Amino acid sequence: MGEIQKLIEKKRKDWQVDFVGLAENVAPTHAPKEIHWLYAAGNQSLAYKNIRLQVGRGIAGLVWKTARPQMDRDILTDVEKRLEYPIARTEKLVNVYAVPVMNKHEVIGVLLTGYRSQLDAFDKLEIGKTAEELASLIQGDE
Repeated sequence: MGEIQKLIEKKRKDWQVDFVGLAENVAPTHAPKEIHWLYAAGNQSLAYKNIRLQVGRGIAGLVWKTARPQMDRDILTDVEKRLEYPIARTEKLVNVYAVPVMNKHEVIGVLLTGYRSQLDAFDKLEIGKTAEELASLIQGDE
């Protein structure tokens, strides 16, 4: 198991969230970005691997486009959000918090944490620090 997967699994336990995922661009350098969930912990199935997003689509795509954290609540009770956020629908996530993983001024990934219940006690500071840690791991993989 790779370092990134181990870190994601450890953080899911530490933060006591139901799901942690990392999405990255898998498209070749000059092609339009295609964002996939490459790592997950707490997932209910492997269906997350089939989700394909573009910049601006889905929660990962929004974070990628804006390079800013994004929180959303009560996703499964809102039809539009359920359609817009396939990761929430696939993993039955009610509340999520996602942050960009940055390399200098460029987004290279999106770290998402989520709950399947009404809990939304996200440790934003710790999640941000982990995104920085993941940035150096992702760059080490390239």
